[in-house]
Amino acid sequence: MGSDNLIFSIQSNRDLFKSSLLIGKKLKLREFKHLFKNQELIKIIKNDSINETVDAFTKGNLNLTQASDASYVHRNTLIYRIEKVNNTIGLDLRKFEDCVIYMNMREVYKMVKK
Repeated sequence: MGSDNLIFSIQSNRDLFKSSLLIGKKLKLREFKHLFKNQELIKIIKNDSINETVDAFTKGNLNLTQASDASYVHRNTLIYRIEKVNNTIGLDLRKFEDCVIYMNMREVYKMVKK
């Protein structure tokens, strides 16, 4: 998949999920709903193993060793899942800002799908 196909290679998509725009603000539901029509993005959001990895990774302060120990998942498996997110939607979860965007996106998706 080329980088021009990645959802989060587009800055305006990244900006939708910045905490400063979400906290205490009115959500741009139309824009979110449009973004959540992307099937590759939905597959990532609904993937339990990826979400468990992200949760362990954030609880481990973005440290692979701590996340691996806490989740009882091999370090290479965590790396594979993190790379899968990056290759599929363009967020590098090893970067704090991208990790926050992913976490925000996941929470917004829960609200939008209701």
